[in-house]
Amino acid sequence: MRVYENKENLKTEINKAFVKYISEFDNIPETLKDKRVDEVDRTPAENLAYQVGWTTLLLKWEEDERKGFQVKTPSDKFKWNQLGELYQWFTDTYAHLSLQELKAKLNENINKIYTMIDSLS
Repeated sequence: MRVYENKENLKTEINKAFVKYISEFDNIPETLKDKRVDEVDRTPAENLAYQVGWTTLLLKWEEDERKGFQVKTPSDKFKWNQLGELYQWFTDTYAHLSLQELKAKLNENINKIYTMIDSLS
């Protein structure tokens, strides 16, 4: 696992990857959010839902740990051998949102992750 010199370096790397990722959705019209293409295994909405799902889980793990709860990974409803079902849950929970809403939610989660990083020793 890569080690970062400090929090700012970690946040800079996350931001670089996030900006590159989210820019892929800049020119996709809302009318194509559920369009499946042969070269990609998820629609644009499913792809964003996947990222929103994982970042939401990451934030929940940290919140649960801070509250003294036992952290259940990947979630309280799914085990590691149920990732297909977890991904479907992400789709069912988030993919109905518009691309704009999904991008905003992911951006919000990324900002919360930055705050989380800043709070760590």
